[in-house]
Amino acid sequence: MPRSGTGDEEAATVAVTAVVRPGKERQFAEWADQIDRSAAEFPGHLGGVRLHDASGLNHLVYQFDTKAHLREWEESPQRKELAEKGEAFSDKRRTVVGGLDRWFEVPGSDASQRWKTFLLTWVAAFPILLVVNTTLTWLFPALPKPVSLALTSGTLTALLTFVVLPFLNRRARPWLLRGAKAEPSEESGGAG
Repeated sequence: MPRSGTGDEEAATVAVTAVVRPGKERQFAEWADQIDRSAAEFPGHLGGVRLHDASGLNHLVYQFDTKAHLREWEESPQRKELAEKGEAFSDKRRTVVGGLDRWFEVPGSDASQRWKTFLLTWVAAFPILLVVNTTLTWLFPALPKPVSLALTSGTLTALLTFVVLPFLNRRARPWLLRGAKAEPSEESGGAG
């Protein structure tokens, strides 16, 4: 039965948000299964859930009946070994709250820092603009400026929306979300 006291007698929930490196999704899923099984073997484990969103963020949530039981799991050699193994294919951020009915925030798909989004978009847009504008000027030197801008902006928008940015966002996901803001954890520590 869950306890609702204070200190080590209070139930505890830990949430780990993982940014999975592109192409490593299968390894992450297998690793998360191992973490789930291992946590379930520890005293006081009340349950866990995994959530995945379309942007590639994965949230692993575990509940223990006391903070002491959570600490026992987190300091165990099994968890430490699994956490180290998980570093090979994902970056993680951890949040711990006391109790079972607490709210906590985890980074969402819009959690990246704006300067990183700006830089990624500029790196994608500049070469496309350069190539399209140079090609149009070379092929149609007398093309009126408004028509040239309409063709250039239409091509740029289509390529960024459907091809370039989806590819770059997948490839740069760990970098974009590194340093994203989440609710501070009560304890420092690794993943899982």
